[in-house]
Amino acid sequence: MQSRVVIVGTGTNVGKTHVAAALIRALVSRRRGVVVGKPVESGVTDEHASDSALLTDAAGAPQVGPLYSFAKPVSPHRAARKAGVVIDVGNIVLWVAALGGELAVIETAGGLHSPLSEIATNLELVRALEPTALILVGADRLGTLHDVRGCMLALGPLAARTVVVLSAPEQVDQSSGTNASELIGLGWTELAITFPRADQASAGTTLAARFLADGIEPWLPPPAPHDDLLPGVSRISPPPITLRTPQPS
Repeated sequence: MQSRVVIVGTGTNVGKTHVAAALIRALVSRRRGVVVGKPVESGVTDEHASDSALLTDAAGAPQVGPLYSFAKPVSPHRAARKAGVVIDVGNIVLWVAALGGELAVIETAGGLHSPLSEIATNLELVRALEPTALILVGADRLGTLHDVRGCMLALGPLAARTVVVLSAPEQVDQSSGTNASELIGLGWTELAITFPRADQASAGTTLAARFLADGIEPWLPPPAPHDDLLPGVSRISPPPITLRTPQPS
């Protein structure tokens, strides 16, 4: 049965694709049968430089284009309307299932409340995909506490298996670097991870992605055995830092 990790943002341009690609590399390094996809994407003028291409490149797999792809760089529902297309959540669920694989990593377009059509937003899509684990990406800047809290409340029961990731913003402010611990201290999430604004191959991004993979691991089924795993190499590396709310004694 296909397990699913869905990546959604508190808004647009918060670093979802950067986080998704880094996580995919971390999961692939653990020998999981990872398939990837971004079913809806707007602003696509070069399919080889699209978000979908970046994800499949991270997985080392042949490129899988979006189910719904639009050149106009606007909200998907507006781009679809202009193209005379209706984005259907049910069709997306079927498309994701058809990807097969042991584990599907799916990136949504825009924020959690971004409309896909007149009757559905990414929230409805997330619910329909029934994710095994959910990653909520926001920007590590002033206002993110409000944004994350609103999304977590909207997610309802899904919030219990959601990891919050905060991407370093282009311009830092006095809240940057403190928002993750604040979210945990307020009891709004159990695990929050900060991603650096760095290249995919950088040590900081790689370490953050490993930490993220460790964070979702308890919700995922055990990986299928692989005979090529080197002796003495652990499938799961312990996280260097754990940010969790204290448990009652």
